Amino acid sequence: MSQIIPNRIITGEQIRGARAMLRLDQKQFAALTHVSVGAIRRFERNPGPIVAADGVIEAVCQALETAGIEFIDAGTYQGIGGPGVRLNGVPLVPGDVIDMESAAEEAAADEIEDEKRAAPGA
Repeated sequence: MSQIIPNRIITGEQIRGARAMLRLDQKQFAALTHVSVGAIRRFERNPGPIVAADGVIEAVCQALETAGIEFIDAGTYQGIGGPGVRLNGVPLVPGDVIDMESAAEEAAADEIEDEKRAAPGA
């Protein structure tokens, strides 16, 4: 069973950067994440951590991670910089479609297999 991380913190800059890496416009990105275009615009317009319901933040994070984005926390870094994103894999091209339901099912199945392997006596 997948565990949702409550109060996950991502920034408007991370969303904007991830969307650019995936070569998606705001409308395509909204369709991918099932979040309104207006919300995406608001997230990207405001600097720093986005403010939204945990479910919305998790939906955005999950969609981006499924598409190949890795979030980089600010951590203890001191100086110029902060949280970021990087691409793990090949960016989407126009016409690519991500079946979020299938991706979620595959992730859940992988997690179950990992749990079985980690169980004592397995």
